[in-house]
Amino acid sequence: MNLRIYLDDCAYDKALARLLRQAGCEVVTPFDAEIVGHADATHFAYAAHQGLILLTKNPRDFAELHTRLPEHPGILAVDQDNNATKDMNVSDIVEAIRNLVEARVPITNQFIPLNV
Repeated sequence: MNLRIYLDDCAYDKALARLLRQAGCEVVTPFDAEIVGHADATHFAYAAHQGLILLTKNPRDFAELHTRLPEHPGILAVDQDNNATKDMNVSDIVEAIRNLVEARVPITNQFIPLNV
């Protein structure tokens, strides 16, 4: 996978970042961007400005941002509901992204839930 991905505050996980990098992705974190704890709109703007696909575990807020500002590199959303049938671990997330890439699903300007 040759994607440039930004992990927002809620998606940031060292193991996830490591697995994405091992899969060939460039990964940027809130620590790298020096915006840890900032508002969702700040993370969204940073990712968009840097040309990074945003990966979040906060789908509701980012769905709203996508609706208001539909031009961006893409948003990949993971919904965590403490539901064993839907929740994803870091390996599941990487596999879902790999499946999108292999299926050539367009990501630019899209809001894509990874666990529907």
